[in-house]
Amino acid sequence: MAKRKGVHPLVSAATLAPLAIGLLTPNTPAHLATARTAHHMTAVAASCTLPFDAIAVHHPIDDSCGPSGSESDDTTARAMQNQAKNNFCAQGAPVNIDFEVLHQLQADAENQGITFGSDGQIPSDRSVLQNLPTKAGPLGEGTVARIAAFVIKAKYSNVGKGESVNCKQTDREGNDIHIVLGEKSNQDDECSSATAEMSPHFRPDTWDPSVLTDHNERLYRFTGQIFFDASHRPCSPERKGSPKRSAIWELHPVYGVDICADPSNNCTVDNDQNWVALSDSVGTGTPPTETRLWLPENLLKESPARATPSGQGHVAHPASRFPPPL
Repeated sequence: MAKRKGVHPLVSAATLAPLAIGLLTPNTPAHLATARTAHHMTAVAASCTLPFDAIAVHHPIDDSCGPSGSESDDTTARAMQNQAKNNFCAQGAPVNIDFEVLHQLQADAENQGITFGSDGQIPSDRSVLQNLPTKAGPLGEGTVARIAAFVIKAKYSNVGKGESVNCKQTDREGNDIHIVLGEKSNQDDECSSATAEMSPHFRPDTWDPSVLTDHNERLYRFTGQIFFDASHRPCSPERKGSPKRSAIWELHPVYGVDICADPSNNCTVDNDQNWVALSDSVGTGTPPTETRLWLPENLLKESPARATPSGQGHVAHPASRFPPPL
């Protein structure tokens, strides 16, 4: 199905009044105004503006798939996890976190006996995922946070089989983008990685796997809500994880993406200097349907080489252009 660029009609009045979108915070069930169909829940009101409202794009899934996904009963553990995944309304200034914080949250969950590892082990009470102790202070699901990391890889997940949260849609446009984050480089072992997920709902065109990986020698900064994905498990000596990761606490959904504009990756998560919004640094190269990253000219000249098996650095596409960001 064709998509229409721009803000969804239900979101267009957000600058004048609280908006209505098909997504909500998982902690506000009293705000639900749902219409049931045979396969999904639709049209749910939420009093918030999309975190990326200025670059949001309307997709067919925005009209057909509500916060509970394919769950017909929105009180089940999986439905509540789907609602948490679809939370675009988390509030507050982003808390700066790192991989250690995610590992502390993982240890906190395990110490409290919170179940995870499969759909059958999703906790039915998600309030236990709040106010967990970390070096960054008490954190939990629904906290807005940001992390600086390298992109090891990025891909559309569950294409061909679908996922409950996205109403089992099977195409790229209807599924999350799964991003594997490295703490030290874009070639870190995936079992040491963290995870960020871009929801298909209102996803901007510039948020694309190829854009993220074309220049993954650069540091990225991801902002989103902290989420506990209990359907999976982290790597351990006995298991490799599903998929591989060091913690099942992730940023999901992503609210914003920045790329480091310093040729030496001189960017820190807690300082806005040298960060450029990804949406301000993307252009269209050749062929016309392929998304390319536009970076300042000094990045093209001085960009650190990406390691390859042959030892050769990454070479920019010859048709790419790198004007300064807007």
